[in-house]
Amino acid sequence: MLGNEFDPRDLISGPWRACPACGKDKFGVINIGGSRLTRRCRDCWHGQEYRLPELRKKIIYLDQFVVSNLMKLENRAIKGHANVAADPFWRELHDLLFQLIHLQMICCPDSGSHEEESRIAPFNPELKKTYEALSGGITFKAFDSIKSNQIAELATAWAEEREPSFDFESKKVLSRNPNEWNERFYVVVGDNPFISPAELRRVRTELHANIARLFRDVWGKEKQSFEYWYELERKGFQGHLLNAAATHKRERAKVISAFKPGEEPSLEALDKLLPSFPERIIEGIESIMRFPRGGGLRSPEEQAELVRSFLSKNRTAEAPFVKLQSLLFAAIAVRAERGQKEPPNQGTATDIDTLSHLLPFCDAMFMDNGCRSLLQNIPGKLRPPETAKVYSPNVKAEFLNYLRSIRDGISAEHVQAIREVYGAAHLGGVPSAQGQ
Repeated sequence: MLGNEFDPRDLISGPWRACPACGKDKFGVINIGGSRLTRRCRDCWHGQEYRLPELRKKIIYLDQFVVSNLMKLENRAIKGHANVAADPFWRELHDLLFQLIHLQMICCPDSGSHEEESRIAPFNPELKKTYEALSGGITFKAFDSIKSNQIAELATAWAEEREPSFDFESKKVLSRNPNEWNERFYVVVGDNPFISPAELRRVRTELHANIARLFRDVWGKEKQSFEYWYELERKGFQGHLLNAAATHKRERAKVISAFKPGEEPSLEALDKLLPSFPERIIEGIESIMRFPRGGGLRSPEEQAELVRSFLSKNRTAEAPFVKLQSLLFAAIAVRAERGQKEPPNQGTATDIDTLSHLLPFCDAMFMDNGCRSLLQNIPGKLRPPETAKVYSPNVKAEFLNYLRSIRDGISAEHVQAIREVYGAAHLGGVPSAQGQ
């Protein structure tokens, strides 16, 4: 025999109960799916399904620096371990987060920002393992998808002559429903082969250089109000989008005209042959204006007028992600105008991208101090109420208290369900569960 034979009974595990059919204490858990638990007896194979309480997990986003420190905490051989381990906050945070994850009370999804920042770091495998352990394999959809959905809602509302209504239900932007009971395992894949660390570094460096130039040559020299920079950023997004779409079209035409039969095109040329994100956005707007949701088809003249009026009114400036990123860049502009010498660091652009797309979908975010301070610099009348959900090391005690409040709110029904599904060990260290 080349190996051990597979025994399906090995898929059954504790906590064990008395089997309703044969009476033996071998009635274990074989499957956890959605809001249902399936038990089966290892001896007589009797099976039974149970309904579990509905969950409403808190969605908590952890910035890359948090992932990095939690990774260092658990890896003694990695540089920086001693400094992180010396601060009791990180051990307490680690234990609280995983306790709440095991209690099915929070979900800490990972994102494209985690993946990209980890790919250019020296410890990518360890970082990937850490953010996937926190997320359980649940990932925020690409930021471009969030952009597309918000602009599509603006276009649809315009065509239907109504006010836009944005849906910030977190499960709409996650790879799967976070409010399901966790299985005992999750499936992840390796690194995305289409992501090039060298290209990520190039783009990151180029973007930082552009922001530094604006900081030095524009924001630092022009004496303007916060509101001025905010409106300039917000209303300028659509122009950048249209210009980028036009540039990609010209580049595609050049690639096609330069193509010679028998020659194999380069990967760069092939990339330019595909529609770019800005082009897909414009095409999406045109499609929405062409096809009403109730069915039918608008005339080319009606479609053209709807597209023209939508763009002339600059409706994309009302997208929530556009407003948030514009507020954050306006805060940087005012800092430059007030004499700050050093431009933002390379990670700031990623933080702004992450905040502007994910903040409305999260119950809390733990970001770095610089990122949170930008939010605090937004004037009160413009500051979104969601900014109160953003924590940082400067208010780390408040974040720990927030997590404890989630744990202390566990219900008796939830405690009993945890015992049935995972066993009493999951309830260790939960004060309100003792004696229940």
